[in-house]
Amino acid sequence: MSGSDRNSLRRIVRGGATPRILDLWSINRRFGETLEMAAKPFFRNPRLNAGFFLKHTVRPHDRPYLLTDSAVATKIIVPVSIDDLGMGGHSFFVEEKGFESRLKAFLGMGVLNKHYETDLARVKELATVPSFDPFLLADRYSGGERPVARFYFNISADEQEAMLANVTRQIFGIVSLAFGDQEIRPDDERTQKFARQLLDAEESAKLSGLRETLGMSEEQYREGIFGWRGILYYRWRIRETKDDLRRFVMELNDVIVRGATAEENKEVNEIRKAILSMAKERWRALTNVMDEYDSEYRRFCDGADPSALRTFLLKAPGHFGQLGADLSAVSHVTSFWSYWWKDRERGSLSAKDALDIFPGFLRSLTSQSTERPYGEGIAASG
Repeated sequence: MSGSDRNSLRRIVRGGATPRILDLWSINRRFGETLEMAAKPFFRNPRLNAGFFLKHTVRPHDRPYLLTDSAVATKIIVPVSIDDLGMGGHSFFVEEKGFESRLKAFLGMGVLNKHYETDLARVKELATVPSFDPFLLADRYSGGERPVARFYFNISADEQEAMLANVTRQIFGIVSLAFGDQEIRPDDERTQKFARQLLDAEESAKLSGLRETLGMSEEQYREGIFGWRGILYYRWRIRETKDDLRRFVMELNDVIVRGATAEENKEVNEIRKAILSMAKERWRALTNVMDEYDSEYRRFCDGADPSALRTFLLKAPGHFGQLGADLSAVSHVTSFWSYWWKDRERGSLSAKDALDIFPGFLRSLTSQSTERPYGEGIAASG
């Protein structure tokens, strides 16, 4: 399964972490000379620390090479040259047969290298994380024995741009309060600038007016902004996923299963019912957190005591592990459902296909969860 991805590296540059791609190369290029990065890299091996990690939907031709029946596998692409992505890279699935020996040989690791085993353990950890979104990574890696630099938890530049219009509409009320101007609109230049600074971890410190409006100390402000940035991020992703989930639920409920025996039909319908129930449960958990945020935000903008919003923002990172797991589970089943129907006529599928893909949906919705209590090890990343 290892090979050269000569033409794909430039296409997957994201500038940071996204749900499907962890772009360590860009983070290393931007922050690699900082003292914090030197002290807290993701990996000690410099080639691995400038690699790309991808959550890859497993295709039928991948199956014979993998030691997992999961619908998603974790792929690593290590550039041949850190300075020239045009030279391509070597790719490995963490779950493929012989992965450890191939990776060790490619990195040139000797048996006495003291960092290799800890790096390998982290690679395996990344394979268990359901998503690479920056706030789920923060939940996992901002504390503990080997914490990583805060730069790994920044929203990628592409996603900041994609979020901007949505965030600007959400926060113009608080911008009005910060500037003491009730006439500010969502398309006001000050609102857009405020939104950009809020989303960019390196720019948020400039929003001193916001700190004063929320009545926060400097330490509370760093923690609160990180919490707010994460809530805005998940709120945007939930909005992006909502229509896909609605379509998935409707189509899964209505799809006709052809050629099933009575026993198969019973099994298919039981699995289908369980999938729909779990998808709705995951979605309900996501929206409950957002409803709480909306309530506190509206109260604050209506002139209520800022302490409620401040308290919510400070405790928000404690939700990130579960928000990330819930959203990645929902996103996986909806995206795979859309992929599966590509070049197929929608509306019906065979019993064989249903019994092949439905159990995978159910596994995704029931097994993608965090492995430790929410909020453990959370640190501010503002």
